[in-house]
This record gives sequence, C-alpha cells and structure tokens, in this order.
Amino acid sequence: MSKDFSFTTEYTLDKPFFAECYDQTSRPTEFPKSYYKAILFLLFGVVLVKFELLPNNYVGWFFIVLSIIEVLSVYFKRTWWLWRQSISSSSGSKVGFQVGSTGVSYTRGNKTHHIAWSEIDQLQQSELGLILHMGKQRQYVSKSCLNDEVIAFMVEQHAISKKH
Repeated sequence: MSKDFSFTTEYTLDKPFFAECYDQTSRPTEFPKSYYKAILFLLFGVVLVKFELLPNNYVGWFFIVLSIIEVLSVYFKRTWWLWRQSISSSSGSKVGFQVGSTGVSYTRGNKTHHIAWSEIDQLQQSELGLILHMGKQRQYVSKSCLNDEVIAFMVEQHAISKKH
C-alpha cells in the first residue's frame, strides 16, 4: 500500500460503543482470584469483631461491609464501568479517528492524541474491532467505522514498525 495512505472517520461515544469496547477489551473475572481482596476484608473484619481486638466493633463491621461492597464491585463490574462512562463528560461526543503512515490519531473537541506505529506493542484483532496495546494501556477501535482496506493497512504498518 502507498505510504501516503490516509483514512478519516468519526464515531460517537455512546452506550452501544462503550458496551462493545468493554466486551472486547475486558478480561474475564476469575473465581476466586478476583475475590481475594473481598475475602481478606471479610476475614480481617470477622477477626476484629469476634476477638474484640478494638474497644468498639465499628472498624470490624466497616471491613465486613467493605468486603460485601468489593464482591458487588466485581460482580457488577461491567454495569458499573458502563454507567461511569455514560455519565462522563465524554459521553455523547464525537471522536475523529485518522489513520496514516505515521500512526493513528484521535480528535475529540480541540484535543488530538497521536499514537505512532512504533509505540504500539501489539495490534490485536478481536471479533468486532482492533485493540492497540501500548504497554499496559489499551485502545479500542471498532471495525464498524473501518473498512477492510484500512484494517489491512493498519496490520501492515504495525508489522513494518516491528521489523525496524
């Protein structure tokens, strides 16, 4: 493909986009690993209450309630994440997405974020989109706003950047 390839599209940050983003990029919860913190809070709280290690039991009960909240946060992780995104200031805004020979760029409002091909450690294709891995950070791009030519170009440019 030509080095002067350029593609621009726009999408809206809405609830369906956030749901797709979460579903494609989240890691599944693993039992019991995801609940270790809740178990520790519960055990700590029960020990404080049972053995009366403090003059009052408020701290122990605090940790018991905290363990329940932690279990709920793991169980309702997707719902909680989607709700936070839908009430954020970015919800409903338009994002411009550009693909070029130097990398990809996101524009929202007057802010532009550019990611060079060399910064992308891994370009992973999921069922509905592309996941750009940059260290521990991940950026999701839905295939619904891309065509086959752009996807092929992105895969090719990422492969070329990894050879150098």
